[in-house]
Parts: sequence; C-alpha cells; structure tokens
Amino acid sequence: MQNRQPHRSRPLLKGSPETPLTLKAGSIYDVANRRFVALGIDAAHRGGHALRHACASRLLAEGLSIKEIGDHLGHRSAATTSIYAKVNMEALRAVGAFDLGELQCC
Repeated sequence: MQNRQPHRSRPLLKGSPETPLTLKAGSIYDVANRRFVALGIDAAHRGGHALRHACASRLLAEGLSIKEIGDHLGHRSAATTSIYAKVNMEALRAVGAFDLGELQCC
C-alpha cells in the first residue's frame, strides 16, 4: 500500500468554533446542486461526482495525462481515472487520421 501525501486544499465550507461544520452524506451534493440551479445549468447529474467528471474531462482536453489527472483527483489507479476522464472521440479520430507522411510506425 502506498503512502499518500497529505492533501492540502482550502475548505469548500467553513464552520466556526461555535457552530462546527458537520458534513452528511448528501452535503456535497446539496452544495453542488444549489450552484448548478443558481447558474442555470441543466445537467442529468448535479452533485460532486458530476464535478469530478467535468474536472477530469477538462484536464484531459487540456492535454494532461491520465496519471496527472489521477494525481489531481487522488486516485491510486489509472483505471479509476479513466472512468472519470471521458475521451472526446471526434478529437481522437482526428489524431488517428493524421498523415505522418514519410514516417513509419513500428
């Protein structure tokens, strides 16, 4: 089992000493869903899971590797990351159809 580096980030929600924050199972969903509604985003899925998918897909489109995306999302396995990072098939076909000219593969 790998030793994971501590994840340092700013909290999404802040409590106070007088009113400590308690996260329940649907808390992240509720926060994300309220933002989706407020921004007028019509999506089939609106929770934190949808945000992870969107983040992974955007990072993939920007050219990050599956490994880099997995590190960002805190995944231990590239297989897990590949579930989140959806591939733009049209862009992949364009790369596959690229004429290499005189270069030969293998």
